[in-house]
Amino acid sequence: MRWIALFLLILNLGVFAWFMAASPANDGTVSVDSPGRGTEIQEIVLVSEISPEQLPPVEEETAPLATEVSGEQLCTLIGPFPEEYLGRDIVERLSALQVSASLREIQMQGQMRYWVFLPPLNSRREAFNRLRELQAQGIDSYVIPKGALADGISFGIFSERERAEGLAEELAEKGIGAQFREEPQTHMERWIILAPGQAERLAGEFWQHLQEEHPKLDRRRNLCSEVAS
Repeated sequence: MRWIALFLLILNLGVFAWFMAASPANDGTVSVDSPGRGTEIQEIVLVSEISPEQLPPVEEETAPLATEVSGEQLCTLIGPFPEEYLGRDIVERLSALQVSASLREIQMQGQMRYWVFLPPLNSRREAFNRLRELQAQGIDSYVIPKGALADGISFGIFSERERAEGLAEELAEKGIGAQFREEPQTHMERWIILAPGQAERLAGEFWQHLQEEHPKLDRRRNLCSEVAS
């Protein structure tokens, strides 16, 4: 029995030694497949290491032109046109591009004027009596025939505020209580009116060609309510 137990021990040791010799050595390292074995390794490059020329262009979003101000719509105006046929020609070109436009006469505000006057009197007769008194003193004046100051006395309209104030002071020294107020000078001009959103449908080349053909034309935006026909 002793020899049998010893034989089994030696046999077990031999089998163990054979398995140890046949298995691959494990040195505690982990192998990684190389690129040539089917796995691609992509190099990581920091943005700070790339030159500005290599960076892709950034697309900038342009904000659309405003078509409203405080809830009110804005129209586009093109003009002014000294002759009507010039405006009609551009309206037809816009119509061919399926852009709605119309040519209108618009009252435009010009230079401010200053009016020196006496307030309206009780009647036209009283106004002419007062006029004769003033003219007897050598004061140039006339009766205002209509408007908010009808039956008043006008001493003149000036483009400079200082001249109006100076005349009012001279009249005050003579005991004449003249007043003066600002009067905006207005005139009519021909403009093409484009409804909100219509101008944005036109390419930049259209505006460039239009400016080359008519260098004196202006393009502006205004409240549609102020240019309504």
